[in-house]
Amino acid sequence: MKLATALLLSLALVCGAGAARASESDAAVAERTAMLDARMEIADLVNNWALFRDQEKWDELAAIFHEEGTISLSWFAGPHDGFIAASRQLAARSGALLKHYIGVPRIRVEGSRALSEVNVTIMVRAKTPAGEVDTTSYARFIDRIEKRDDAWRIVQRVAVYEKDRADPVDRASLPDAVFEGMEKYPAELKFLAASLDRSGIPLSPVTVLDKSPELAALHKENEAWLTGR
Repeated sequence: MKLATALLLSLALVCGAGAARASESDAAVAERTAMLDARMEIADLVNNWALFRDQEKWDELAAIFHEEGTISLSWFAGPHDGFIAASRQLAARSGALLKHYIGVPRIRVEGSRALSEVNVTIMVRAKTPAGEVDTTSYARFIDRIEKRDDAWRIVQRVAVYEKDRADPVDRASLPDAVFEGMEKYPAELKFLAASLDRSGIPLSPVTVLDKSPELAALHKENEAWLTGR
């Protein structure tokens, strides 16, 4: 009788441990699924920004940001609705062709907050006195993204510039005049900055360059924001 009781007790303990492991496994699966869903939604958000901006879908672009969302890049720093208004004006008066190519983002999620960092190639074709010129800028977008009312949206976007180049479209090479005065612009985006300047758009004083103290400060602030410190 004692042996039977002991066997039953052992069986109960084994079954209980198995149920606990199954429960833990289900919870882990649910957590991984939620994390995967969050990453997919955020990646879609990052990718759609480029599509909506290049296709001039302004209402859809506005919906990517939270109401107080901001954006800082080569020619603008401020509220996202101001960026959209200025982009509308540029699109209406500019003959330049603009294209953003977005890479695969690195996404980190902590509860309802996330950080995304993604490579972006910004391609602009514009008419100049030297003929049509293609300017290609290599940069990264660093985003603070937050989930509210069951939807992820951008709180802050900062562009970080790495390098750029200019290529002639309809001639063998660019004339020397194109490079005059180029030394006054940061090397990381000198062709983009010169192109903006010729269009009457000054370079933003808070433009972030790769490997700069400003970038180190941005990373430090973002780490604190992600964990709520």
